[in-house]
Amino acid sequence: MKKASDILKVIQPVQLMGRFDGRIGRLTIDSRQVRSGDVFMAIPGTATDGHNYIGAALRNGAGVIIAERLPCDDPLIPDPESSDTPYLFIQVSNTRDIAGDLAQAFAGHPSRTMKMVGITGTNGKTTVATLVYQVLRTLGYNSGLLSTVDTRVGDKVRPSKLTTPDPVSLAVTLRDMVRVDTAFALMEVSSHALEQKRVNGIRFHAAAFTNISQDHLDYHQDMESYIEAKKKLFDMLDSRSIAIINRDDPASYRVTDGCRADIWEFGFRDRSDFRILDQSSDGMVLDLDGMIVSSPLAGRYNAYNVAQAYLICLALGCTKNSVAAALCDAPGAAGRLERVVSEASHPMVFVDYAHTPDALENVLKALLQVREPDEKVHVVFGCGGDRDRSKRPEMGHIADQYADIITLTSDNPRSENPDAIIRDIRKGIVRNDRLYLEPDRRKAIRSAILESDTRTIVLIAGKGHEAYQEIHGRRLRFDDRNVASGALREWGSRRFYKAGRRVRTKNDGEN
Repeated sequence: MKKASDILKVIQPVQLMGRFDGRIGRLTIDSRQVRSGDVFMAIPGTATDGHNYIGAALRNGAGVIIAERLPCDDPLIPDPESSDTPYLFIQVSNTRDIAGDLAQAFAGHPSRTMKMVGITGTNGKTTVATLVYQVLRTLGYNSGLLSTVDTRVGDKVRPSKLTTPDPVSLAVTLRDMVRVDTAFALMEVSSHALEQKRVNGIRFHAAAFTNISQDHLDYHQDMESYIEAKKKLFDMLDSRSIAIINRDDPASYRVTDGCRADIWEFGFRDRSDFRILDQSSDGMVLDLDGMIVSSPLAGRYNAYNVAQAYLICLALGCTKNSVAAALCDAPGAAGRLERVVSEASHPMVFVDYAHTPDALENVLKALLQVREPDEKVHVVFGCGGDRDRSKRPEMGHIADQYADIITLTSDNPRSENPDAIIRDIRKGIVRNDRLYLEPDRRKAIRSAILESDTRTIVLIAGKGHEAYQEIHGRRLRFDDRNVASGALREWGSRRFYKAGRRVRTKNDGEN
C-alpha cells in the first residue's frame, strides 16, 4: 500500500478525520515500533489496550491512526478535526475484526502465492506441523513453518513466542516466506488466534483437525465455546480447500458442520485402512491405507499425528510412496516424548510437552504400552499458574491412575504460589505412597532420576521444548532436557563410584 486511500479499499470506516497526504509506511500495532508515516492500529487486548498508546504512536511519527476511539484523557493528541492535524484518523467499529485482513493486504496477500496449511486441535498440532515440514524438506520443497516451538523461514530459525503470532507479525512472516520462494507454509492455529481473528485474510489450501480435550477454559469459559473457536478455521475454507479430519474424535463432526471444503477423514478405530501393526519405545509400524510407515515416534496418539501428516502431504500433491518413505526418518517436534540421550544402562528418561489432561493420559498410556513387565513409570509434572484451574485435579487423577510413582512440582507458576497449585493437583490423587512433593522443578527432576534404577522410566511432563520457567513476570532460563541430562550424568558417576568402592573393598578383604 502506498497511500492512505488504499486502506479504505480494505476496510469500512465509521468516519474519517484529519488527513495525511504522504506515502504511508508500515502497519503496526506496537507504538514503540512506529516510524514516520506508519499506520498504527489500536487493538484492545486482555492485558492492555492499544488505544492507550495512540499518543505515543503519534509522537513517534504515525501518519495514520486506525482505532475505535481516541482517548479523551490525553492532551498531547492533536484534535483530528483541526485544519492543521498532521495525521489521518480512521475510526472503525472493531479493530480486531479488520486486523487480519488489513495486515494481509499490507503484506501483499502472501497466502495467495503459497499453499497454506492450518492445523488446529488441543494436542498434536506441533507434531503434525513439524512432521509435514520435515517430509516436505526431505522431498526437496522449500517450506516454511510457524509452530509453538519455532518459526522457520528459508534457512532461518527463531524461537516462537506464541503458537500463532499477532496478525501483523504473522503477515510479515508469511511475506518473508514468499520472498525466499516458499512453496508450502505450515502453521499451527490456536483457539485464541481463531477467536481473536488473527488469521483472517489468509487463504488456506488445507486445514487439519487433530482432537479436542479440555484446555484454555480460563479463556473460553466452557468446552462449547472452545469447540466453536476451533470450528472457525473450517468455516474459513472454500470449496477448493481440503479438510483433513480425525473422525475418531466425536467433536470432529461439530467442527466440520457446514464446512464447504472437500473432507478427508481418517481414524484407527474400527477401520481397516489405518492400522497400528507394531509399537515399542523405539517407534511404531503403521499401515496407512496400504502404505507401510516405520516411524521413530512412539505411542498410539502419535499414530494419529503421523497419519494426519501423511494425508496433509498428499493433499499438497506429494506421492504416497515418497511421503511414506520420508516419514520413516521424520523425528517430529522437539520436546514431544523426546528421549534424553543416555547410555543403555541408565534409567530411560523422556521429556514431553503434555500440559492437558488428555495429553498426559496419552503419553502415560503410550509408555505403559511399550514398557517391559517389570518396569515402573515415574511421572514428574505440575500445572501452569494463572491458567485453567479445573484441569489440575483431573491431571492428578490421571497420574494416580497410570503412573507407578508421582512427583508433583512447578510448571510455569507465573504469579501463583507453586504450593497452592500442587494442592489443587493433589485433590485428584488418592494415594499417599510413592507420591512426592517438590516445588523446585530442578530438584524434582534431579531426585526422580537419581532415585531411579535401570527398570524405571521417568517422564518429565508439561514443558517439553520450553527453555524457560515463567515466575512472577520473569522468564528464567530452564530446560527440562538439560536438567535431566545433567542428572543422568550424575546417576552414572554415582554408580561408577559405588562399583569402584565395592571392588576396592573386596580386594582389601583378600589381602
